[in-house]
Amino acid sequence: MWLQLILLILLGISLFCGSLEFMRYWYQKLLERLFAYSSRQLQMVQERQQRRCTKPKQKPEQPQPGRRAKPSRDALNARMEQCCDLIADGLRLVLEDEVTTRFAAAEPPAGEWNLLTRNLRMRRGKLNWRLFLMWTLSILLRYGLLVPVRTVGCCCCLLLVTLLTAVLGQLPELSFKRRLVHLVLRPCFRLATCFIPILRRVHNEQLRPRMGICVCNHTSPLDVLVLMCDVHYSLTGQRHNGILGIIQRALARTSSHLWFERGALRDRESLTSMLRLHATERGKPPILLFPEGTCINNTAVMQFRKGSFAISNVIYPIALHYDRRFGDAFWDSTRCSVLRYIIMVISSWTILCDVWYMPPIKRRPTESSIEFANRVKAAIAAQAGIEDLPWDGNLKRWNPVRDWQ
Repeated sequence: MWLQLILLILLGISLFCGSLEFMRYWYQKLLERLFAYSSRQLQMVQERQQRRCTKPKQKPEQPQPGRRAKPSRDALNARMEQCCDLIADGLRLVLEDEVTTRFAAAEPPAGEWNLLTRNLRMRRGKLNWRLFLMWTLSILLRYGLLVPVRTVGCCCCLLLVTLLTAVLGQLPELSFKRRLVHLVLRPCFRLATCFIPILRRVHNEQLRPRMGICVCNHTSPLDVLVLMCDVHYSLTGQRHNGILGIIQRALARTSSHLWFERGALRDRESLTSMLRLHATERGKPPILLFPEGTCINNTAVMQFRKGSFAISNVIYPIALHYDRRFGDAFWDSTRCSVLRYIIMVISSWTILCDVWYMPPIKRRPTESSIEFANRVKAAIAAQAGIEDLPWDGNLKRWNPVRDWQ
């Protein structure tokens, strides 16, 4: 009875997701045209304001012979503005370093606007009646239709995953269970991407990992959802409460996922031994690791932990890159709660993500684990088109060690 019910649910999910693929493609194209139109309107408003500000230059007054010309008030103001600009540039260089800016949401491009309310502050005073009307209609569409539908859909997906994992958790630990878990959960994750919503563009599908240790750059919890749509991984990460805690406990019923406390040294030591044991056993799903240890705003890849690169001599790298035009996927866990982050995501137009599966990278004979980690990190940064930084991502939470200052 339960097996037939699960098969019927999977069949319905597959048909529903397959019908939405075509619709989501045209939805993306429609959004791109809408953003292009808003960019043209912003450019027209900016050009009109510049024409209003420009005035014909007046001829300077000729000084009388025998008298020393006094500097005009406009010249004094211009010199003071130059001094203030130089001082502001110097302070900006001191305050805005290349590390702290990676822990906040990246600003959208100057000449573009995706009609989202949280980016309205930067466009205030630059909107004509057409853009204001489009913004008003977008609020009514997103918060009046899309947000309620997506909320109900996400709650149903969470309930579905909880029920299915409770049923599958009763099965004995056999190879048949692992195949059934992979067959059941992957459609559920794909259904969840339809309601969040996430648009995935997968590259190099033939290089999908089947075993070993996989490492990836980290932007948000959505990284796990994006990758679990293709391959069932054994996950590792910080133990959470709330909604994320419910998902973690549900997934732990069916597979060997490893959750730990970041500040507990005993958990980290046991995690290393469990990862080494998991990597040597056959038939186990691949392990998904985020060696940065924290979320970065998808503009750079920061220092990788060397522990995961000391376990195995072969690493399967994965590169993720989010298109911020449609919605920002970055989660600042120090300032934004999980509930607020979910509201921001489902109120966005969509989350567009590019996934690159890369060839496995082998450790060289004379290469240390730190050098191996840096080489993998550089390859991921080059594939995703983002910066490669040597700094530790935990600077977001703690002050630097005295030796680094």
